[in-house]
Amino acid sequence: MGCGRALGAPPQAYFGPGSGPIWMDDVSCTGSESKLGECRHNGFGSHNCGHNEDAGVVCEESNSTVVPTTPITTAGTITTAQVTADITSTTTPDNSSAVEGEVRLVNGGNHSCSGRVEIFHRGQWGTVCDDIWVLSNAQVVCRQMGCGRALSAPSVAYFGPGSGPIWMDDVSCSGSESKLGECRHRGFGSHNCGHNEDAGVICEAAAPVRLVNSNNRCSGRVEVYHDGQWGTVCDDAWDLRDANVVCRQMDCGSARSALQNAAFGPGSGPIWLDNVGCSGNETSITECRHLGFGSHNCHHGEDASVICEDQPESNSTVVPTTPDPNPGNITTAQVTADITPTTTPDNSSAAEGEVRLVNGGNHSCSGRVEIFHRGQWGTVCDDIWGLSNAQVVCRQMGCGRALSAPSVAHFGQGSGPIWMDDVSCSGSESKLGECRHRGFGSHNCGHNEDAGVVCEAAAPVRLVNSNNRCSGRVEVYHDGRWGTVCDDDWDLRDAKVVCRQLDCGPARSALQNAAFGLGSGPIWLDDVGCSGNETSITECRHLGFGSHNCHHVEDASVICEAPALHDYQLICSPDKLQMGLDLADLISGLNPYSGNLASRNCSWARVQNNMVWYDVDAVEGACGNTLTTNRTHAIYSNSLFVYPVIEGSFNLPVSIPFSCAYPLETDTSLNVAIRPFLPSSGGILGSGAKPRASMSLFRNSTFTEPYPAGGVNLPLGSPLYVGVSVTERQLRFVVVLEECYASHSSDPHYYQQYSLIRNKCPTDARQVSVIESGRSLQARFSALLFLLEDDYRPIYLHCNISLCDRARFSCVPSCRRRSHRSVSSSEATGRVTIGPIAWDKSTK
Repeated sequence: MGCGRALGAPPQAYFGPGSGPIWMDDVSCTGSESKLGECRHNGFGSHNCGHNEDAGVVCEESNSTVVPTTPITTAGTITTAQVTADITSTTTPDNSSAVEGEVRLVNGGNHSCSGRVEIFHRGQWGTVCDDIWVLSNAQVVCRQMGCGRALSAPSVAYFGPGSGPIWMDDVSCSGSESKLGECRHRGFGSHNCGHNEDAGVICEAAAPVRLVNSNNRCSGRVEVYHDGQWGTVCDDAWDLRDANVVCRQMDCGSARSALQNAAFGPGSGPIWLDNVGCSGNETSITECRHLGFGSHNCHHGEDASVICEDQPESNSTVVPTTPDPNPGNITTAQVTADITPTTTPDNSSAAEGEVRLVNGGNHSCSGRVEIFHRGQWGTVCDDIWGLSNAQVVCRQMGCGRALSAPSVAHFGQGSGPIWMDDVSCSGSESKLGECRHRGFGSHNCGHNEDAGVVCEAAAPVRLVNSNNRCSGRVEVYHDGRWGTVCDDDWDLRDAKVVCRQLDCGPARSALQNAAFGLGSGPIWLDDVGCSGNETSITECRHLGFGSHNCHHVEDASVICEAPALHDYQLICSPDKLQMGLDLADLISGLNPYSGNLASRNCSWARVQNNMVWYDVDAVEGACGNTLTTNRTHAIYSNSLFVYPVIEGSFNLPVSIPFSCAYPLETDTSLNVAIRPFLPSSGGILGSGAKPRASMSLFRNSTFTEPYPAGGVNLPLGSPLYVGVSVTERQLRFVVVLEECYASHSSDPHYYQQYSLIRNKCPTDARQVSVIESGRSLQARFSALLFLLEDDYRPIYLHCNISLCDRARFSCVPSCRRRSHRSVSSSEATGRVTIGPIAWDKSTK
C-alpha cells in the first residue's frame, strides 16, 4: 500500500464487517514479503470464519525516526521520549506538547527512567495493558527513552493505576524495535483490561541520555536530561571510556569515537556535565565522576559527541553439518570455530555452540532445542521464547524460516543441564549463542519448560567446500546422512530455493560440474525441478531420494548473494589502497582476475602470495576514488567489481565496496582512542597509517637554517624556533598545532610536562608565539628557553599535531578565549619530538 510501517493489526471487524467472499485465513507472514499473497495461508477461499472476524491494519503513513527528546515535566514524575515524524504536535489535556507514538514514564519517583508506561495516540495519553508484558517489551521502552537496558517489566499497576484510554494490549516485542509502537499488539484501543493491569518498566540508567543532530540514533551530540531540561556535556577530558558508557546506555554497542569541539554542531541551553571521568563500567553517564550538574568552564563550541558501533558483528560463521544419527531423532547444526571437537557422553562429536533438534519425529527440522556447551548438551528454557528466537535456530540448522516456537516441553522433556534462559534474539543473529540471555547455566526453570522449534523446511540443507555459508556444493540431509544433488536440469530457480532455505538472499549462480569440488557418499536428488516458491529443496519435483543416473562430477552448487567479505583483504598503505582477492575464488565461481574499479579502465592486477591485488593511489578521483572527511579522518572509497567464471554470456558482477580511513592526527589520540568512522554502509573497511610528521629546530626566525640532528647547547633565555611539517599528497589538508610541551625525557609520556601550546593556543603569550598553524602543510612557533623547575637537565620538545580539511572546516585556530581550561588529565594526541636541548652553562 506504500503506507509505511504498521502500527496495529486490529481483529474482530474493528473497521466494520465486510461482505462477499473471505479469501484468506490463517495468514502467516514473516514480514519480508512484498505482497500479502506471498504469505503462507490455508489457500484462497479456504476458511472457517465469519465477517465478524475481518482483519484490519493501522499504518504509519510516514517514515519516522526515533529520537529521545524533551521529557514533559508535569506533576507525577513523568519522563517522555519523543518520536520525530512529519506529524504536527498536539496539545494534550494536561497542556503538554507531544507527538504520535511518544512514550513517557509516570510515577517513577526520583528515577526518571522508571514508571508506568504511557503512549501518546490520537491526541491523548493512554496506558499499556500488562497481558504478556515481558522484559523484551520493556527493553524497547528503555531504548526509546535513552535509559539503557531494562531491568524488569512490572505489571498489575506497580507504579499506580493510570486514567484515560488503555491504548495497547497483548504487546509482543522482539526486543530489537526502536519504539514501542513498532511492536505487535491487538490494535490501538483494543483490549480486555482495566487500569489495575497497567504495565511499567524499570530501566538501568539513572537519567535519560540522547544523541542528536545526526541521521541515526547511535551517533550525535550527547545530551543529558536533568532538572526538567536537556543539556549538553563539555568535552574536557572526554574520552572513549565516557563514550562507551553512553553507547551502552543507548543500546548501541561499543563506542567507535569520542568526538570533541561540537563535531555534531553546538547545542543550546544548559551545559550539565564537565570533566566527565568514567571507568567504562557505569550504567549511566550521570553516574560517572564529574564536576556536578551545571558546574563547568565551557561553551557550546566544546560540546561532546559520540559515534557508536550501532550493529556489532560476529566473526563466527555458522555451517550446518552432520546431524548425530543417534536414536531419538536428533538433528544438529555445527558452529565452525577454532574449537577442538569434544566427545559428548552419548559418544557424539560436537563443537561449542552447536545446536540440535531432538524428538521431532520424521521431521529433521523440528524438535526440542539443545545447545552444546562445555562438553555437554543442555536444553533451553521457554521463558520469553518467541518466533525471533526460533528463527535463529532454524537459520543455524539450515532449515529455512521458523513456523512456530513451541514451549512447555512440546517435544518432551530433556535431561541434563538447562543452559539458557530468558533468551532474547533480534532474529538476525547467525547462531543461538549470539543472542542475549541470562548467562550459561543461569535459569529458574525445570525441564517441563524446555523450548522447541518447528521450521519450514522438511530437511536441512547445507553449502560446503567454501569459505562462507552462502556459497558451495549443495548437500541435503536424509535418512541420517548428508548427500549431494545432481546437476541435471539444475537452474536458477532451484538455486533460489536453496538460498532462501539458508536465509542467504537471492541466488546469483546455479553452478554445475562440481564447481565446488566432488562430494562423496549418496547422491540424494536428481532432475530437480523447482518453481522457485518452495520452502525446501526436498519439496521440489525430483526422481525420488537416491534415484539418479549421475556421478559426483555432476554435483550441483550455488552462489547466493552477500559473499563473505572477510575472505578478501584490504591494505591501507600510506599512498595506496590495495584490495586483494584470494585465488580460491576461482573455485567459488568468481574470477579474481576479472575485476575493475569504479573506473572501468582501472583493471590492472598483480599476483602475490596466492592473492590477486588491485591497487589505486590514495588520491581523490584516482580510478573513481571519492574522498570524504570528518574532524578525525580522511576516508577514500571505491568499489571492486568481480565477474563470475562463466564464458561467453552477460553476467552481473559482484560489487565489493571498500574504504580506507586515514587519521588526521598523528601516532596516538588526545583523550580519545578513535576507530575509523566510515560514512559508507557495508563493504570492506580499513584503517591507514597516521600522517608522517617531522619537527626541526631552527637557528633563525626565518626558519631557513635548521640545527643538525642530535643535541644542541643554548643559553638561558634563547628563543627556540620550531617548525613542524607533514608529508601529505592532498593539498586541501593543513597542519594544526594541537599541543606542544617540554619535558626532561625523550618519552612523550613522561610524567612531568611543561605546556607551551594547549588547545591550539599559547599558554603564555609573553613566552610563546604561534607563527603559523592551520594554513599549510607546515606549522611554526617560537618559545623562550627557561629552566623547568630550576633543573638544568637537557630538555625535549614534543608536539601533538592534526590535519584539518580546509575545504570543509575553518582550520586557523582562534585564540581569543578564556585563559584557563581544565585539561590536566588529558592524554596527548600524536607526537613529534626534538632534543635534547642542553644548557650552555657558561651563560648562567
